[in-house]
Amino acid sequence: MHGHVPLSRKKAKTGCKTCKIRRVKCDEGRPACRRCVSTGRVCDGYGIWGGGGSPYGQPNGNRDLSTYCTPVPVGNLSHEEQLCFDWLIKRTAKKFAGLFPSDFWETLIFQASAQEPAVRHAVIAVSSTHRFQHQSTTALTKYDEECFTLRQYNKAIQYLRTNVTNNRYSLRVALITCMLFITLEYMRGQYQMAGAHLQYGMKLLSDMSAPRPPSSMMPTTLSPEEDFAYNALVDAYVRLGIQAAMFGHVASHMYIVTKDPLSTRLPYTFSSLLEARRSLDDLLSRVHCLEKHYRDHHAPQTPTSKQQMLNTQSRIIADLSLWGKTYTVTVARLKTSKISGKDHMGYLLLRVHHEMAEIMASVCLSPEGTESELIFDSYTENFIQIMTSFLDIWRIWSSTVFRKEDISKLDNAPEDLKAIFQKFKTMSDLNAILEASLLELLEKAPTLNQYLKLPDCGANGFTVEMGYIPPTYYTALKCRVPRLRRQAVRALRAAPHREGLWNGSLLADVLEEIIKVEEGDFYAGNMFVHSSVGHILPRDEDLLVPKVPAEARVSDVKILLPDDISGHTYVSYRRKVLGGEWMTFTRKIGV
Repeated sequence: MHGHVPLSRKKAKTGCKTCKIRRVKCDEGRPACRRCVSTGRVCDGYGIWGGGGSPYGQPNGNRDLSTYCTPVPVGNLSHEEQLCFDWLIKRTAKKFAGLFPSDFWETLIFQASAQEPAVRHAVIAVSSTHRFQHQSTTALTKYDEECFTLRQYNKAIQYLRTNVTNNRYSLRVALITCMLFITLEYMRGQYQMAGAHLQYGMKLLSDMSAPRPPSSMMPTTLSPEEDFAYNALVDAYVRLGIQAAMFGHVASHMYIVTKDPLSTRLPYTFSSLLEARRSLDDLLSRVHCLEKHYRDHHAPQTPTSKQQMLNTQSRIIADLSLWGKTYTVTVARLKTSKISGKDHMGYLLLRVHHEMAEIMASVCLSPEGTESELIFDSYTENFIQIMTSFLDIWRIWSSTVFRKEDISKLDNAPEDLKAIFQKFKTMSDLNAILEASLLELLEKAPTLNQYLKLPDCGANGFTVEMGYIPPTYYTALKCRVPRLRRQAVRALRAAPHREGLWNGSLLADVLEEIIKVEEGDFYAGNMFVHSSVGHILPRDEDLLVPKVPAEARVSDVKILLPDDISGHTYVSYRRKVLGGEWMTFTRKIGV
């Protein structure tokens, strides 16, 4: 009996809190372990790893937050801190989760906040920034608001420094807090600092799970575990990694996927929107990783390594094609059942990102240069599909946002806004809105958001999720059909929010600079090209307009984001000058 107690303690080390206290072996069932359920006890869960609830799987509101619990106030908070925590529950977490379910934003941060002061104060810092950006009528001045946020930020850092052990639990606390720091810096416009946090977090996650050599052309595989917190973290970092990759901010050895591409087969149909998104995320990570490897090792590559890259590219292209077929089957099945407007938009958004991924995968091994930019002329149909899906997303968004009660708020609006939306009062089916009306809507979107006072719209609107901004930016950058790229820029101008690194209005400024450099006087006097009147999607006559020649095109466009909210953004690019010599140019945006 004397030797039995230590053995029980050892076995209960990773079990639920209830079994640990009772010093009995836990089967670690989720959400509540079977041992607790069978004896009628309340399973207190697994700390930051989730789980817990009553014997019937329902949450017990008086205990620590668990995977299935409704968030509750965490205690020991000042009045202002509590207000920010409440704001997080009501607004921030839901907004940041975006169109797709997010265990990190919808569950894990609440679970961790209840138990870890570092996470709690990081959460309050993020929520306070979100709240202060949307509520200009708070009792605090702008200076006080900034001081409050920075105090919370510093408290989180101090608590992290007192918890520097390298055990699994502490590493996860660090990863959760790091993700919150990244989000906070994105919101504050301090992109360089956010990038440093992201590099640190992804390296920590990769090293903790499965380190790989830096030269690999395949991402690190972080296989899902029967572990809620780990999976939520992997999901969150994969998403931000893909965002940063399009800006060239991720090292090749830090790309991560959730399933081994060599041993995983796509299903015949996706079981959920989340499964479809995760499998596409893996494909996008593989594309970015291969392209980054190619750019980093272009000069010293051998015939063998070149063939390995071509083989890797072929597998990615084949898997993207299979993903498209699975997606088509899934969407066809969904048409027979009712899905929410949010899920409908989610599936449309995946279609947009898939079109972009197919182009990127096909060109990722093309050498940089103006001649290689001609390859994008072969993908006009893909670019048209991206903008078609964008229009579909806008139609659904319009039908949910511009309801009749919202339109009544336009009584005191300028006449041009009233004229556009007068027709909405008589339309029962907003999908029937003419394309020209949507064009007008895009033109007036920023002003309209102001009059309708839409939540999370305008310059302060922010979500961590990627939406339509990255594919629309890619279309405007790489598609040289004048009508299509100009409409893509207008779509970015109309974006009523920021998506992590992606600021629609700022990117529109970048693209207008690139278009000016590429086109010069090429379309001078062509009123057809410069006219903003008419349709969004190109007609046959639009496709016949000559594209800028190869020697005029720029390549290797990089956006250098500021590390200060009032800092300047720069864009660099390469182009040929007289004599055929390549030169890199850097320009400040917005001057």
